[in-house]
Amino acid sequence: MMFITRRAAMNEPMLTVTEERDAIRDWQQKGDRSALELLLRSHARQVFAQAARWTDNPVHIEDLVAEGMIGLMRAADSFDLNQDVRFSTYAGWWVLNGVAAALVRIKSVIDIPVRTFLDANGGRLGQEDGEMARLAMYGTVDLGEGGDLAGNLTASAMTPEEVVALRSSENEQRRLVSAALSKLDREDAEIIQRLSLDDPPADVEMLAQDFGVSRDRIRQLEKRALLRLRRKLIEAGFQMEALT
Repeated sequence: MMFITRRAAMNEPMLTVTEERDAIRDWQQKGDRSALELLLRSHARQVFAQAARWTDNPVHIEDLVAEGMIGLMRAADSFDLNQDVRFSTYAGWWVLNGVAAALVRIKSVIDIPVRTFLDANGGRLGQEDGEMARLAMYGTVDLGEGGDLAGNLTASAMTPEEVVALRSSENEQRRLVSAALSKLDREDAEIIQRLSLDDPPADVEMLAQDFGVSRDRIRQLEKRALLRLRRKLIEAGFQMEALT
């Protein structure tokens, strides 16, 4: 993991559009680690800024920044050079997700989904759900068999009408996924089909041999293909909650 101080990050020159795209291309297509380091250093200020939003504890900042930098690396892996968007804009979600994941580990007594943590702290949950999330996060409620929260989190059996509705929804989701796959490039569709949809899924090593590339490259291609599929699904009206 590359280390950079906050001062160094703030003094790092910003890249032009051409420079950042060249760096992304060299990393994705050639595995050039110097290009990746250049990209990460030039965007590290984004990670420090995001981490500073959540805490002023120097020890916690270090943990948040480390996870945020991993988010930047994942963004570099999956950034689609065909899209007309700056890398910093695209990387924002990856950085936030990494920082938030570290924050959950630091702040929460028990593990909860990152999205629940962010929604609870941002006041985006209903009063009852928000209170339950906060109680669970900070350990102020009994989570044992007799705990009130455990009872509240127990789902009741589905009614026949709910079962029918669920099956109908699943069928529609399958139809949308199939339609979105048909709009992808052959390579993207094949990678997603073989690694994620086939039962059993294909072995990464075998797929790498078939494509004549490394295992790491297959994983990069998979991430990019899944992001393209996600975009097609959103355009088709697929609900965001189903894609997380």
